[in-house]
Amino acid sequence: MTNLPRPPRKPLSRPVRWTLDGLGGGLLAIGAVGVVTPGLPTTVFWIGAVLCFLKTRPHAVRPLLRTPVIGPAIRWYLRWRPFGGSKNKR
Repeated sequence: MTNLPRPPRKPLSRPVRWTLDGLGGGLLAIGAVGVVTPGLPTTVFWIGAVLCFLKTRPHAVRPLLRTPVIGPAIRWYLRWRPFGGSKNKR
């Protein structure tokens, strides 16, 4: 199978961008509360925030991926096949 170039993405409308930003910010805040609250997960909410921010502002994702404890789990999840990871497992 050859690697064909992808067609350019259609830009997101302003309401969709605002919705994804708000949802990503809310998920990030809930995950931050989960850092100090026992029993409330952090990683799940931060993965959701990363998925929202990847569509609207990819530069904001870099600090989350560099977090020492949560970052590797988020990177592993993003490399999972349904989200565009490679077929070859290393």
